[in-house]
Amino acid sequence: MGIFSKIREHAAVASGNFASMFKEVEIPPLPAAAGRLIAEFNKPEPDVEQLTSIISADLELSAKVMRTVNSSMYGLRGRVKSVRHAITLLGLSSIKSIVLCHTMKGAVPNPQGGIFEHEPFWTDSLLRALLARIITRRYLPGEEDDAFTVMLLSDVAVPVLLLVWDKYYAPIIEQWKSGGERLSQIERDDFGWDHSQAGAWILKSWDFSDEIVSLAGAHNLTSGEILDLGLDKTIALPLATASLLPSVLRPDKTRAHLLLDTTRDVFSLPH
Repeated sequence: MGIFSKIREHAAVASGNFASMFKEVEIPPLPAAAGRLIAEFNKPEPDVEQLTSIISADLELSAKVMRTVNSSMYGLRGRVKSVRHAITLLGLSSIKSIVLCHTMKGAVPNPQGGIFEHEPFWTDSLLRALLARIITRRYLPGEEDDAFTVMLLSDVAVPVLLLVWDKYYAPIIEQWKSGGERLSQIERDDFGWDHSQAGAWILKSWDFSDEIVSLAGAHNLTSGEILDLGLDKTIALPLATASLLPSVLRPDKTRAHLLLDTTRDVFSLPH
């Protein structure tokens, strides 16, 4: 790489110019089924028959959906035997969260080299998504599945950045693993932007809805910033709170206490 290319590359990273940063690299594409499902879910009135057809055509995906629907998580009285029945019974919002939970794990890259740990990353994502669901059920009943979906996707930029910008981003992850600061704060101190903003750009490139893109991009805001933006009556606040859950890779008592205090003071949830 020539000196001018290096200068341009560094300037793009430092400015958070994601269009320029990702111009020369290929963002990992979504599986074909995931792309078709997102396109259908984005419609004002998704076609249930089309969704049924897309999910059923992917045997692995449909099997995972059926196992999840019939698990103790949903506590259904009778056994669901078809994708069509599952959609009718649970509704589009629940099916959307189930489908994306299974498709995104395969879509997000697994950078090699030992810095990124795939299973802990998805454990963190799933635990935070479940916590966001619980908080939202208490705070904004009826929107808990949307909160689960957005929270599950919110940290998608971390493995992507390690894959395409490892020389810049790997030191950030190493610093986070060895220190006590939040990853987003380290990113802002070094780059002026954090992975929530990069993640929003990636989700936009994958054709997720503007609502999902915007909420994922705001998940590292403080509760005060959310209140100032007038987003306190949206799922932005539950998402930001669930984001405080410490990683399984780095237990953090201070952050855990902050999470507990926030759930008590803001949402009146018992400890």
